[in-house]
Amino acid sequence: MRTRLVILCGVIAAVAACGPSEPVQPVTATSEGVDLVPDYAVSPAARVDAAGIGAAQFPESLRLTVEQKAAIAALHDAFMKATAADVAALRAIEQEAKAAAAAGKTREEIRAIVARAVPIRERLDAAFKKLQADIWAVYTPEQRAWIESHRPRCDASALKLTEEQVKQIRVLQDQFLAAVKSDLDLIRSIAEEARAAREAGKSRQEVAAILAKAAEPHRRVAEAEKKLQEAILALLTPEQQARWRCSHR
Repeated sequence: MRTRLVILCGVIAAVAACGPSEPVQPVTATSEGVDLVPDYAVSPAARVDAAGIGAAQFPESLRLTVEQKAAIAALHDAFMKATAADVAALRAIEQEAKAAAAAGKTREEIRAIVARAVPIRERLDAAFKKLQADIWAVYTPEQRAWIESHRPRCDASALKLTEEQVKQIRVLQDQFLAAVKSDLDLIRSIAEEARAAREAGKSRQEVAAILAKAAEPHRRVAEAEKKLQEAILALLTPEQQARWRCSHR
């Protein structure tokens, strides 16, 4: 069971919470596990990020703009499409390794199967690091400074989630995404309309008027995002809550 911090980290955006150069978990040729697909590629946290949600811990003056959220959503969408074939290949290797283990194959035979995942994971990890760097570039200097000043100053890696907690969190994230889908679609369309207007030479006032239409859906999504975090915290033990708050100071 994947219980790494990324499950929760993704709720407020992987870059904002974990940093633009968060290390990834490498696959080695001697690995005996068959859990090869990284969380950042398939977890509910990734889907929350892909929706353009994130940086909920920013103070009001540094909130992501409509255009920033649309840009982050586009980056995630491109990442997911570009890496889909590699994710599928890793899943196939996982199944082959699991079948080999079930059939009583030796450790060496299973390791040989898992070893085929190494170059795929290296390619996927490189793509993820680029995604992080691209998202980092979307933030303003002020937002980046805030992120840097709020790095975790305690050990948040010891946060351990039970299988039931992970399941409950995934349900909450699915419910959240369903609830905000229409508002996210509206925000993206407004951002696209503003981009087209800017490229057509419309005035700053005209572009601002278009973006202003996103204020209410933007507010609703932000409110839903806060409620999601509160609901997740309610699932955690006092010790887990302390580690969560520590990692998001």
